[in-house]
Formats: sequence, structure tokens, C-alpha cells
Amino acid sequence: MSAAEIDVDDYLQFVEREYLTGYIAGGGASVKLLCPADGTVRDRLAAALAEIGQGFAYAEVDAATTRVHLIDQVFTTVARQMDWVGLAASVVRAALDRAGFPVPADTDGIDLGVIARHHDVDAAELYRSARRAVEQLVLRDTEMSHEFRVSMFRLCQERLGRGDVTADERQTVIGWLHGERLPAADLRRVGLNTKVNRYNARPLLVSLTRWLRIAGRPGLVLRLDLDRLAAIRRPPAGLRDGFYYAKAATLDAYELVRQLIDAVDEIEGLFAAVQVPPVLVHDEARGLPAYTALQLRVADEVRDRRRSNPYAALVRIGSDSVEVS
Repeated sequence: MSAAEIDVDDYLQFVEREYLTGYIAGGGASVKLLCPADGTVRDRLAAALAEIGQGFAYAEVDAATTRVHLIDQVFTTVARQMDWVGLAASVVRAALDRAGFPVPADTDGIDLGVIARHHDVDAAELYRSARRAVEQLVLRDTEMSHEFRVSMFRLCQERLGRGDVTADERQTVIGWLHGERLPAADLRRVGLNTKVNRYNARPLLVSLTRWLRIAGRPGLVLRLDLDRLAAIRRPPAGLRDGFYYAKAATLDAYELVRQLIDAVDEIEGLFAAVQVPPVLVHDEARGLPAYTALQLRVADEVRDRRRSNPYAALVRIGSDSVEVS
């Protein structure tokens, strides 16, 4: 192990202390390129990232199973890992709190009849107050994209349980978020006109990070595994497993990461850990040096050979503890 590597556990403790607990939970965002020393370290890092951050949502995107050079594929993969119904329920609870009718502590679900009796108010009036509060929280929050607000409002309406949105319509919304092929008529019924595509996926991802915070979560830990990009040639047909990338697609994946880095000022509550194998750090043909726009954002201008800087954009991860700066 080189002297510039940081132990997996040491680094993730640092991330929790210096990033997640304060900066990310407070609305900040950060994108880190992490270079595991070998396959064992890679697996340890992947498993540990899934556990860090109290209350954080977690999602992972692997280049072997998702076309990571396409932002719409990245978003829909993340979306399939979110508990959309649970998040909507949390927002409805927050709306009821805002309206002055909090859900009783001993109530698990959201039953407006039960809540109305608890507060001794008319159920219809409670519904109107709750709907107004949901509209205020969701539809008027212009930090989220229009399509995202519409879809989340539909999920919240379904959680209110008054029949404005049916269970089938809820599944249409979730299917849309998942990137499923759906009839245009079904989408129009819930106020959606286009599928998730390369034009709206990035705003949807940014909106998701804000939605998590509205729902009471501190943010999102996203692991993006680019290990498959190092495969130069596809194996024979019978041995192929998942996706393989030509150089053009590899550079597109680097551009996606570059755009994510440049968008951190627009994103709330995101810690993105982009895992890259050592070969991609130095390979002139397919590695980071092949895409200057990303290389310039993560390369160390000055690097101490004895101590590693955990604040750096590119951090080398090993299996033994070393001194960090």
C-alpha cells in the first residue's frame, strides 16, 4: 500500500464527522472520487458506504448493471431504490403539522377520520387544510422541477386517502419515476406528459435530494461504481455480464461526473462517492487523463507522499491506517 492511502474505516469515520453530520445534513453537497487499492478494499468500501450517515437515504449505481453514461438511466436506477410512498407519507405528516393538526403519536398510518376525531374537527375541513398545506410544501417549492412537483403531489394526494388519486394512479407515478414504459393516457391522467429522459433527468435528481430533506431525511449518500469502465474489450458472448463501454461512452460517463461536480451548489444534501479503480486514475487512453475537464477538477496540484488529504476530490483508499493531513 502506498503511503498516500487512507484506511476504509478511517476515511468513512472522517466523512461522517466532517461531511455528513454537519455540512451535508445542513444542505451542502460534495462529490468525491474514491480509488480503492484492490478488489477487497473496493468491496469493503461499498459495504461500509451503505451503512454511514444516520437517517440518510442510500442508493448505488454500478456501471456493470446501469448505463452510467446516460443520466436518465442513473436517475431511474436511483429512483428504484427510494421508498416513494414512505417519503410522501412523511411529507403529508409534515403538512398536517404545519396545518396545526399533527398525527396522534399512537397512530401508525394517516387516517384523516381518526386525526379529525382526535382534534375534534370536521374531517372535510381537515382535508381542505391538509391539502392546502401539501400544496404549499410541494407545488410552490420552485427549487424542485415542475414534473417532480406534480408527481410528488400525486403521491401525497394518494396518502391523504380521499380518493383524489387511486392506488393504480400511484403506481403509474412510481412507474414513471422508475423509467417504465407506460401508456401516454395513463401519464396524462396524473399530469405527466413526457417520460424520464436525458433532458429532465438531472433536474429530477436535484429535486430528489431536496424532496428527501422536505420529508425529514438529512440527505442522500450515492455510490457510483465506475469499475466496469476499465474493461477494454468485451468478453465472448457467453461470458458477458452486464454492460461494457466503448471509449466514447466512457468519456460520456466522465462528463456526467464532471457535471455532477459542477452542480454541487445547486444540490442539497448529497454525498456522492464515485468509485474508480487505480488503472483509471493513470491510464492515458481510457482513464481520467483522457478527459481533461474531469481530470482538472480532481487532480492533486500538490500531494504529500507521506500523508493523505481526506478533503481532496480524489482520495486513495487502502486497508491500513496511515497518517492523514
